Amino acid sequence: MRQLTKNVFVETQIRGCNHGFVVTSDGIVLIDTPHKPSDAVKLKTEIAKYGTLRYIINTEPHGDHWTGNAFFDVPVIAQEGVRQRILATDVKAHVARVGGFGPLEPSLLVGYRPNAPIITFKSGMTLHVGEHTFEMIHMPGHTAFQAAICVKEEGVVFTSDNIFHKVQTWLQEANPDQWLDSLELLRELKEEIFVPGHGDICGKSYLNEQADFIREWKSYVLQAVDLGMGRAEAVDRLTAMTQRYPMDIGQDGMAPGVMKMNVANLYDFLTAPRALAPVP
Repeated sequence: MRQLTKNVFVETQIRGCNHGFVVTSDGIVLIDTPHKPSDAVKLKTEIAKYGTLRYIINTEPHGDHWTGNAFFDVPVIAQEGVRQRILATDVKAHVARVGGFGPLEPSLLVGYRPNAPIITFKSGMTLHVGEHTFEMIHMPGHTAFQAAICVKEEGVVFTSDNIFHKVQTWLQEANPDQWLDSLELLRELKEEIFVPGHGDICGKSYLNEQADFIREWKSYVLQAVDLGMGRAEAVDRLTAMTQRYPMDIGQDGMAPGVMKMNVANLYDFLTAPRALAPVP
């Protein structure tokens, strides 16, 4: 773990999303949890050095953000859609996939049950723990259920996967227009230190680059749509965009698959029927 501020510790160097914890005067708040069970067990030991864990906050519904919840016996907080998605998870299939991450994982997954959020919010929520304030703000984009977590007293924002800092961006279920709006909301925050969902720590200076890449993705697929290319052909032929950035840690060899998922989702987004504006 890296000490980012006096009370904020983050992990950016293992497989799965970045996660971190905040040491308050009344216990610890963990923001997202490891994808690999063995990493969750290590994190549990690390947290115990600083005090008692009080809450987990999940920032989105993808498994790399919540699989490790199960190894902590504390309440979980998230946007309401995150709870719905976790409860709808095919646990058997999830366990089979995560069990393939390494030799230590299968034994830790015996009897696995997700620890889904029991406290949820729609547009936002504020949590006070000790002398710290955690402002949760719904910011759809990468998924419909993203949330940014502002640790007010530390000047830190956990942006979730609305920022992929210098690593390949996943748009497999993204709404690019909402994503761009959420990046502007991040720009308006007072906090200056960003913990992205993937990649190293960054700040507001990276927002333009992230936004430009999303626009470029959208334009790339739109060109294929405008040329009359069908969905299957576009998924098969559009292969260039994953060459810009490396894949994140533990994602070696996944670039072609990510490319296909991104293209498929953006093709559907761009060709979906749009409601016509009312005639005045």
